[in-house]
Amino acid sequence: MRTVLSRRRFGLLAGVSAGLFAMGARAAPGDWVNGVLAIPTPREPPAFALPVTTPLDNPAREAWAQQDPTQRLVYNVSRPSLTRMPGGPAATKAAPAVILVPGGGFQFLAMDNEGYDVAKRLAPLGVRVFILKYRTQPLPDSFEGFKAALAGTFQRGEGAEARARQIPYAVADAQAAIRAVRAHAAEWGVDPKRVGVLGFSAGAMTVLGALQANAADARPDFAGMVYGPTEAAEVPANAPPLFAAIAADDRFFRSQDLSLIHNWRRAGGAVELHLYSGGGHGFASQPHGTTSDAWFDQYALWLKAMKLAP
Repeated sequence: MRTVLSRRRFGLLAGVSAGLFAMGARAAPGDWVNGVLAIPTPREPPAFALPVTTPLDNPAREAWAQQDPTQRLVYNVSRPSLTRMPGGPAATKAAPAVILVPGGGFQFLAMDNEGYDVAKRLAPLGVRVFILKYRTQPLPDSFEGFKAALAGTFQRGEGAEARARQIPYAVADAQAAIRAVRAHAAEWGVDPKRVGVLGFSAGAMTVLGALQANAADARPDFAGMVYGPTEAAEVPANAPPLFAAIAADDRFFRSQDLSLIHNWRRAGGAVELHLYSGGGHGFASQPHGTTSDAWFDQYALWLKAMKLAP
């Protein structure tokens, strides 16, 4: 596999992944596994196939499941793609772009909570919105096998090493997405100098990996990390503006310090940090009656303040 992260940087992300069994919504693990339903593959907007340098060995078919009446997820993703969302500014205008990177513990992608639902709120801000469907951990090629794999992970903490092995694939796909948006900027109405990423949970870890890899042609111009890592010793040279939001009671990252934020500032990068007293994990599009419900409005204000949105 083409190296996208140094050994030390990969170790930092792998260490976080060892404790991450992320879910798209704020539900108890047992309830989530017992309540998930198999659904037919939905009709999605046309997607742009992303190039793959190192294929992922996954014979299972891509499949979808329903988490609750409003939340869907996809698993066994072996062919990464980038979906251009409708709406936004006039087609003739070169606008900033935001690539959404959903989470799901690298086992699945929370396509509504951290993808389509966020995209609907972003488009009116005058930005081009894309959703990255990156490669996920190979799971059994059946719905019952999928549920069994999740139940085993949630109940016994299994699969941490498998998820850690998946991180480089996700990072490579994020890099490919950034390159694709810049390469097709004129066609897609994007300003190639204002291409950003916004990741959630495992998607935020993926964003951090792309930032730390610091590849010149795949480095975002601005980045957002929502309920993701807050601890990292290394930041990229010429660190881009960073938006970070997390709840103090986040069950996966609450034990981390704020060294990522501190080191980002020391490196000269602009940082907007929102540390909410409550909100748990997975509050992207699901209000919980906590201050974390304000994260999107604050992200929108940050985009405007940074002149990244009109």
